Amino acid sequence: MSAKVSKNFYDWEFVPPEIYHNKRLKNQWFISKFMIDFAQLLRERFAKPVFINTYLLTKSSVLTNGYENSGFRSASTKTGAKLSQHKFKCAIDAKISDIDPEEIRGDIRNNFAIYKAVGLTTIEKDTPTWVHGDCRHTGMNTLYEVKYK
Repeated sequence: MSAKVSKNFYDWEFVPPEIYHNKRLKNQWFISKFMIDFAQLLRERFAKPVFINTYLLTKSSVLTNGYENSGFRSASTKTGAKLSQHKFKCAIDAKISDIDPEEIRGDIRNNFAIYKAVGLTTIEKDTPTWVHGDCRHTGMNTLYEVKYK
């Protein structure tokens, strides 16, 4: 059963189906405050729905892929790097309909203090259809940008 975790998000949006459908596990065990706060901040700044995982959406005309690994990723997934920040509850990949990911990254760069306040430290450059944001410890006061792939 899903639970609302913020004004605009439910817990299932941050966990893969194998966590959501496992009745012995609680979705909240696999979600960090950063993941929720960063997604909610994007929703408020762009005033449009933000998509993380979409596998439970049945009428999404915007996203046809049914994303499953854009929030927490289990150790068994083949998606992403072996030590991806997603596996530590430290990252999300966000998609916003009709907004180019570079526009979102530009907003993050130009308003980093706002994003830093929710814990964002790092983004990936040049992701084609999503914005990766994470809260890894960088020891920096500026935005850390890592190469995609």
